[in-house]
Amino acid sequence: MGSHSGSANGEPRVPVTEVLRGLEVHPLEPGETAIEAFVLMKILDSQGDTAWSYRTTNRLNREELLGALIVQVDVLRKELRDEWDDDDD
Repeated sequence: MGSHSGSANGEPRVPVTEVLRGLEVHPLEPGETAIEAFVLMKILDSQGDTAWSYRTTNRLNREELLGALIVQVDVLRKELRDEWDDDDD
């Protein structure tokens, strides 16, 4: 399984629905408005191999993005640890 950069090789941005055609996500809560996004995707490359790719909306503040990703990693780590602890019962 390879990795893929976030670069779109200088191509113009397109609506998210064109890139994620056929995929679905949960909606935002009432009153919330999306202003930026970081999307991590598992893709099939041109040879049929799986790889990871990411895309961003407008240029995100890298420090803010890093902070958000660290928080998500910590939340996921806790959830997995809690599941592991629950299995010991």
